Amino acid sequence: MKKYISVGFTKKTHGTKGELKVAIKDAKIEDFCKAFVLFLKLEGKLVPFFIEEVRFANTPLVKLEEVDSREEALDLTSKEIFLRTTDLLPEDDRQLDLDRLKFEKYEGFTLIDKKKGAIGIIEKVVEYPQQEMAVIQYSGKEILIPLNDQLVLEVKEKEKQLVVELPDGLLELFQ
Repeated sequence: MKKYISVGFTKKTHGTKGELKVAIKDAKIEDFCKAFVLFLKLEGKLVPFFIEEVRFANTPLVKLEEVDSREEALDLTSKEIFLRTTDLLPEDDRQLDLDRLKFEKYEGFTLIDKKKGAIGIIEKVVEYPQQEMAVIQYSGKEILIPLNDQLVLEVKEKEKQLVVELPDGLLELFQ
């Protein structure tokens, strides 16, 4: 078994305190977030770096210990990132449905707008770039309604209802 596995690569620097933008393979993001050390390939050798912090802006960012300036971080851009295989999570500790959409479990629920009332039944949840969308029949047409944490106000499991606050004028676009 290999001792190290490639999980992604560093991209550009971010800010002035030594943070790096990183691209991590989707299947390994959970491993990366829980790791305390990563390895970068520098001059043909794997060099360990302790992780001070991982955070998410538009892209994942990592702050490495003892890399405290943009200049220091510049030397670490465009490098392949490795984790030790011993640091990977066991398969049974991973999220069960990594490919499942966050709002997919609400298919069959009635979508209720806070102001307008019942909109329709969520027939399907589909993924678009940066957004999950509910497919609903409304005014005789199939429409797409955005689903995200800002719009969803409440989930009523027993009543099978998803309460949302849609932007003003959204439904009028479909009439």
